[in-house]
Amino acid sequence: MKKISSLREAFSRETKGIKWSVAFREMIKQIADLLNIGVPDIMVKAWNKYSLLLKYSDREKYSPDEIFLVPLAEHTIKSEHHPYLEILINNRTVGKMVFDINISLMLEGIILKIQDGKIKEILTGSCKGKGTIKHGDFVIFEKASGSISLPGSMDLGEGLPIKP
Repeated sequence: MKKISSLREAFSRETKGIKWSVAFREMIKQIADLLNIGVPDIMVKAWNKYSLLLKYSDREKYSPDEIFLVPLAEHTIKSEHHPYLEILINNRTVGKMVFDINISLMLEGIILKIQDGKIKEILTGSCKGKGTIKHGDFVIFEKASGSISLPGSMDLGEGLPIKP
């Protein structure tokens, strides 16, 4: 809260005729955009570190025309993010708010549809999740979910490449 107070003071010094409440509402809108983190992207990024999948990027052994269904063992994916909001007044930085986001996904029964070295679809399964959003030592949001059945599949369009 100390950082927000200093931002408010800087805002008041640097601007005339603009209310802090208006600026603060705009900051809150921007924070919502920062927190928009794609769960499929988190999963694929973690799976790219999984050596079992790397072999599917070898086009000589795994033809780009074939589709491979790869079941994954029960596993947990942890992801950490540090988005920030930079406060500018007259093109000059007067403050920066860094957020710490921690996400943990416990996945079960996942099958990946792989073609041409890309994960094209995530099939079935269930997930338990836990997430925390903090600003400094202040916990903004913390939530854990029970088991959630994922939809029949998540189509990834052109696919997300498997790469080391």
